[in-house]
Amino acid sequence: MNDEILDLISQLEIISDDTKLTFGKFSLAQINWKPNAESWSVGQCFEHLIVTNNLYFPNIQKVINGTHRNNFFSKIPFSTNFIALMMKNALNPEQKRKMKTFKVFEPSVSNVSPKIIEDFVENNQKLIEMIEVCKDLDLHKIKIAEPLSVALNLRLDDAFEILVMHEKRHFKQAERVSHSGGFPR
Repeated sequence: MNDEILDLISQLEIISDDTKLTFGKFSLAQINWKPNAESWSVGQCFEHLIVTNNLYFPNIQKVINGTHRNNFFSKIPFSTNFIALMMKNALNPEQKRKMKTFKVFEPSVSNVSPKIIEDFVENNQKLIEMIEVCKDLDLHKIKIAEPLSVALNLRLDDAFEILVMHEKRHFKQAERVSHSGGFPR
């Protein structure tokens, strides 16, 4: 297993631990509290991560099952590099600019289950297990379609890195929500 994959797995384990520690004892009111109508609650941040991961899982599972084939669009020169660079810049946890998510990735608009933190940690464990199964493959040569379109492809190592960055970004967002004025204590 290469060092980059070990590092990604370690980061995901830390995210799970920090999520349980920081948000694991939140009440239903705290999970669903929003600073304003346009913002997400803590629960919606984690629900969004589950939705996003679940949209990637089928393509990763095809790699694990041995049924994946790089598609036509993955062969376009520099395409995967450009898409990965754009996504890494946009999803960087240090990026201060807000982004509007695509409809397919949106969390529910109603109350989020009080089990959302537990559900996220389980979902994150599934991602860790998938990465571990893929660890000995040439992740730089395998290109999977991004959930938005089969025309958008990412190298599997980039997809894993992007998913980790995405989780860090929304963990920070959930922390900001929980530190907002008016947050129920």
